[in-house]
Amino acid sequence: MIRMRQLWNTSASLLLASLATLASAQQDTVEWTTLGNDFAHTRFSPSQEITAENFSNLEVAWQWDGSSFQAQSGRSTPSYINGRMYTVAGARRHVVAIDPKTGETIWSYREPDTERYQYSMRADYGKGVGFGQVDGKDIIYIISPGFFLTALDAETGAPLEGFGNPVPIDGFPDTGVVDLLADLGHPYDPYKGIPLERGYITSSSPPIVVNDVVIVGNSAEQGLQPIQNRERSWRYAGLRCGYRRVPLEVQRASSAR
Repeated sequence: MIRMRQLWNTSASLLLASLATLASAQQDTVEWTTLGNDFAHTRFSPSQEITAENFSNLEVAWQWDGSSFQAQSGRSTPSYINGRMYTVAGARRHVVAIDPKTGETIWSYREPDTERYQYSMRADYGKGVGFGQVDGKDIIYIISPGFFLTALDAETGAPLEGFGNPVPIDGFPDTGVVDLLADLGHPYDPYKGIPLERGYITSSSPPIVVNDVVIVGNSAEQGLQPIQNRERSWRYAGLRCGYRRVPLEVQRASSAR
């Protein structure tokens, strides 16, 4: 048994063993579909092809260079889904599909520029992608530094038809994107976001999909008022429920641990 460790370097990730070889072993658990591999976030796989005994014999199969995406922090944990790798790279959080046999980029998606992205305090902290299925089709989900939720066809990288609403900003697709600020009940500008004096919200972690619902977390910044947490339906992108703010005394107790 092995415990997965992040093998993602800043501008070049070194794949120590070809995941295509692992796939050929036909192990039921070889895929890595969420940030922590399961909803308990254990980061654990019972795959047995790589062991403590043979780890020192592994060789680099290929290198993926993320310099063209301005990749720096290397915080993302790649997902391995149906024979492909998916990750995010750079402060813009480009979504990238990679061939695990060759290391070649299959497709990439770049969110258009916004001022709310530019001042995001979690821009280069992207930790990975979310995964789900819609009508049997594999879908990759991403939350951007500007706090947009985007659903992409895992095969082509195209925005998902019928998901979300048009964003009134030049360059955004007509479908596949949800502006997560739109239903929070605060005045905001689609391009600039919520005024910082009113509050701040973004996310560095990817969403997870549970029972056909995309669960969206959030992160705030010290000294700024946190906003809200929401859930989104994967099909209709409608508001599923509100949120309950964690009492201040609970937040303090959690921070002290």
